[in-house]
Amino acid sequence: MTDASGTGLNGVGTNGGGTNGAGNHGGDSRQLTRVAVSAVWVIGLSVVGKALGLFKDVAVASKFGTTSVMDAYLVAVTIPMIILHWYRSPIRSGFVPLFSEVIEKEGEEKAWREAGAFVGNFLVVSAAVAATVWIAAPALVRAIAPGFGDASTELAASLVRIMSVTIIFYAISGTLRNVHHVYGSFVLPGLAHPANNIIMMCVALFLTAPYGIRAMAYGTIATSIASILIQSPILWRHRKHVRVRIDFRSAMFWGVLKLGLPLFIGMAGAKLDEIIDRVFASGLAEGSISGLSYALRLIDLPREVLVAAFWTVLFPFYSRLAARGETELLADRLHTSMRIVFFSLFPISVAMAMLGEPFVRVVFQRGAFDETSVAYTVSALLLYSPTIWALGLTTTMISAYIAMKNTKTPVIVGFIRLGVKIGLIFLFLDRFQHAGIALSTSVSHVFKLVLFLILLPPVLMKGRFKALMRAFGGTAAATAVMAVALYFLGRWIVQLDVPSSLGPRIGVLLGASVFAAVVYLAAAWFTARGQIVETWSIVRSGVRDIFRKFRRGKGDAD
Repeated sequence: MTDASGTGLNGVGTNGGGTNGAGNHGGDSRQLTRVAVSAVWVIGLSVVGKALGLFKDVAVASKFGTTSVMDAYLVAVTIPMIILHWYRSPIRSGFVPLFSEVIEKEGEEKAWREAGAFVGNFLVVSAAVAATVWIAAPALVRAIAPGFGDASTELAASLVRIMSVTIIFYAISGTLRNVHHVYGSFVLPGLAHPANNIIMMCVALFLTAPYGIRAMAYGTIATSIASILIQSPILWRHRKHVRVRIDFRSAMFWGVLKLGLPLFIGMAGAKLDEIIDRVFASGLAEGSISGLSYALRLIDLPREVLVAAFWTVLFPFYSRLAARGETELLADRLHTSMRIVFFSLFPISVAMAMLGEPFVRVVFQRGAFDETSVAYTVSALLLYSPTIWALGLTTTMISAYIAMKNTKTPVIVGFIRLGVKIGLIFLFLDRFQHAGIALSTSVSHVFKLVLFLILLPPVLMKGRFKALMRAFGGTAAATAVMAVALYFLGRWIVQLDVPSSLGPRIGVLLGASVFAAVVYLAAAWFTARGQIVETWSIVRSGVRDIFRKFRRGKGDAD
């Protein structure tokens, strides 16, 4: 099987009998090209998915705004989604290397037989978790939102029970996604996200009027089923090997648990982070939870499109380098990734903070999303913005930690950050209300980034720290020039007295964004030229290779 780049198993090619090192596959330059190609595909699909997700959020915001009903829905959807995200990364970190190893050493038939036992066992566990969530829904809501009144608690609990079945369906789709990634296939898993957002957007536009907020809960079930159907062709392709069975003696099942357990504990801390936001915000004014959520939607756009895409394809790549003992090359690739991530995300975070109000008005202000909703969202967006670049860098470093089989450090640092955040919330909450939660989140993530840099294994940092800081400094200098230019542009725009209708708002926002980008790149040409060259080289090589495959008729979307 090949993906869009023509790569085979694990994205490094196949030779009929498995892989046995870098020498048999054209060297590291070919691997980097394939990583770039895969990253371009994933980024492209992420952009489409995020654009559709934004349209979905706009539709939901216009129907419900920052109301108690929306707060109840956000608390309810948090519970199954936290569980799903909780074990997604640990399962992937264990399943991908073990499934790959069995294919390489014992063949596909054996690998699929072990995968069938894993899936059967995983479904039993997921069904038990879903049943527990259904029974304990009221207690879970009260634990997450202790400040809710009786009506909001009852509504949220009923929504949790509706969505509890998605835990089972998304367990299946998540395993299918992992299998696709092992085979170097990123397109079908990437299509699931855009499809899910289309479904939810249609539900928000056409079904919320007759069925209210419960329509959103039923739409979540529909998306979980759609994710399975979109990725199911790989099951048909390997149908002679697919046998789902329950076998708790399976070596792969216990191997995945062993590899993923440290991350599972660490993800508990990461998801507890979201629960803490709900706990504190539920005791504030109505709409506080919604305001934080809408701001996070905007913050996640650039971070997830770029960083999540690179994480998807870099983790297997880093894992192969670590397995071959090529730590010097891994360190080079890691630092290149960090420079590119900071170069891309730091100016975006500053621009989003400075253009927050026009951005929120253009995206959300319509229907039930009134001036109060704008105020809640803008204040949270401003103080959330540093998380864009901080999370981007830590996510990139986590992929290297895990590739070197060091899962304890990310877990420990994650829990330390959580403690710092809780302390900061108590410090900031009275003064800044819900925006204090956003500020605490940002400061704690920057603190986590500093710890990661300090604790990064010496083999990945030796002789490179000063160069990395110089690169960061060049990016920061160019961003400062952009920020000053935006400040004076903003003062000039205020004097123009731009009409408040949507068209002029969009024009001003687009014009300011283009202006900011041009100023930043012009300044970066003098202060961070190396990062411009690195970023452009990766994007160009990926796009060029994709079009070359299409022209030759060898591109395969799966």
